[in-house]
Amino acid sequence: MGVGTAPRILDARVRAAAPARGATPVAMVSRVAPAALRAVSARKRVFDFTLAAVAFVVLAPLLGLIWCAVRASSRGPGVYWSPRSGRNGRIFMMPKFRTMQAAAPQRPREALENADTYITPVGRFLRRTSLDELPQLISVMRGDMSLIGPRPLLPSDPGQLARQDYPETLAMRPGMSGLAQVRGRNLVSPRKKARLDAFYARVRSGWFDIEIIGRTLLVLVSGRGFI
Repeated sequence: MGVGTAPRILDARVRAAAPARGATPVAMVSRVAPAALRAVSARKRVFDFTLAAVAFVVLAPLLGLIWCAVRASSRGPGVYWSPRSGRNGRIFMMPKFRTMQAAAPQRPREALENADTYITPVGRFLRRTSLDELPQLISVMRGDMSLIGPRPLLPSDPGQLARQDYPETLAMRPGMSGLAQVRGRNLVSPRKKARLDAFYARVRSGWFDIEIIGRTLLVLVSGRGFI
């Protein structure tokens, strides 16, 4: 199989499995028995909590070092909490290591004019390596997020509109990483991100989560899709 074959096959599977625009949630999940969905969700929650708790303990020294670096490099808190849309539209507060000046507007980076002027030197490194996302392990343990799922968006994010056509993604806990993050990250359009999230919602499994976690690590090492 060629290097570019696997992504093309995955894109074809996404187009085939993702629901049509305007389809109802019932139509989109009718192929999967509710009992089976509940069983998958229960196993996923146990997997998420266990792995997040272990990772948090193992990475505690690194988390402390990053917090100190953020505090020492610019004024403001080490961890920044922002409102995000969670499961079934519920708003929760999501933590990240602060990567911008404390006075930066609360908008998606892609929608912020002169965004680079707000990013701190330490923040630039944290964003490029995605180390700023590590505090979200707390959200996973609390049950606000999963390790893998649709990325949590700001309530004002334009990507919210694209997700309205794929309501099954709204019934899932948002993830620290997801299928869209390993298929282009910030270079993927909101419409394609929503389609990828819908595909994941329909075929999610423990093995698929493990595969995405592995691909996430490869993306982080390569830096592919960072802007």
